[in-house]
Amino acid sequence: MERTFHCDICDKQYSSNFSLSNHIRIYHADKNIDNTKRNKNNEDNNYHCRYCENKYKSSKSRWNHEQKCKTIQVNNSNDDKDKDEIILKQAEEIIKLQSKIIKSNRKEIKSFKALNQMLKDRSYNNSHNNNSFNTINNNIQQICNVGNEELASVLTMQQKKQIINSKYKAFDKLIEIAHCGDYDQFKNIVITNLKDNFIYKYDKDKGYFITVEKNYFFDNFMDLRLFDLETIYDELTHANKIDNKTKQIIQTFLDDCNSKESYTDQYNIRYPNFRAYKTNTIKIFLYNNHDKITKDIALLICNHPPYHPNDNPLDNHVIPIHS
Repeated sequence: MERTFHCDICDKQYSSNFSLSNHIRIYHADKNIDNTKRNKNNEDNNYHCRYCENKYKSSKSRWNHEQKCKTIQVNNSNDDKDKDEIILKQAEEIIKLQSKIIKSNRKEIKSFKALNQMLKDRSYNNSHNNNSFNTINNNIQQICNVGNEELASVLTMQQKKQIINSKYKAFDKLIEIAHCGDYDQFKNIVITNLKDNFIYKYDKDKGYFITVEKNYFFDNFMDLRLFDLETIYDELTHANKIDNKTKQIIQTFLDDCNSKESYTDQYNIRYPNFRAYKTNTIKIFLYNNHDKITKDIALLICNHPPYHPNDNPLDNHVIPIHS
């Protein structure tokens, strides 16, 4: 019988302590959980450092250690002078080899900037209009913030099976379905250029896309989507919908994403670890789909024009986004 790890707050079950720890960190960070109770299913009662192989008996001890360990890791990373050159070389190499990837050009960037300016104008108009119907109309179809997607609750069982059955490409399929597919509310990331250090992410409070630092964003984004993959994997595992071979492949992928060992890809380009390699491939994938994402957002705006005070609210036929 496989060991399971239970969340003492919401009673969710996971197949690994790493999955449980991610769940608690993301969804129950504000809860004061007793460390002994939280790990009643963990026979070793160990807390693993996210940056090295050290183990601790309490989350507080681990946290104190991680503050120093993270600094050391950052310093070591800064000492690797070739890191940025390697990643840039890999990105440029794949652009040349993959015919589907197109080079960024000013026309495409202007297209997205024009779209985002339209969102900014709508947001400005909304903030200066006190009509309650206007507020309702413009909030119904709002794109959600990164981190609020709750993919495991939104995706259908068929889509979850499709993701897991993609085996080695399961993570790529998750990103494709969630951020580049039919779920317009999840089109909250746009990459218009691979070479600069910034991307656009949607800000629900502002009502338009804001510019954020690329590497910092993807560090958190990968945590969120890997957690979603683990959640889907655990759900299908407990429902006995995954064969043993697929289980082994998915678990190996998740273990590789947590490995600190260096990784060399098929083009003989060396990365600090497998997660760094996978992060870069996801950046390229999102860049390759930025034109489609932009067009879908534009279509969403056209289907839901802003409300005007002279309109009759009962005449507004709102077309729901995909669910």
